[in-house]
Amino acid sequence: MNAPELKFNEWNWSEKDNKWVYVELREGKKVYKYSVNPPKEFMKLNDQIIKLNKKLIHEEEYDKNIKLYKKMMDISKKMQSMRTDP
Repeated sequence: MNAPELKFNEWNWSEKDNKWVYVELREGKKVYKYSVNPPKEFMKLNDQIIKLNKKLIHEEEYDKNIKLYKKMMDISKKMQSMRTDP
């Protein structure tokens, strides 16, 4: 089974390489950047989840809990979309 293609101009997590990969297209050639540390975009999403989770823990109203949980799931999906390997 082939791994999905890396997305251009955004950070991708590669399980195979166990690092973050950023791919740019310059003059028709792929240019790769690697990082073992998470990119800023990922860390911002992580911070949002942490803040929402704190609100969720203290929220007693059911409807507000559901809204907070859905926001967390949307952010989680964005984070998961950065992963390229099966």
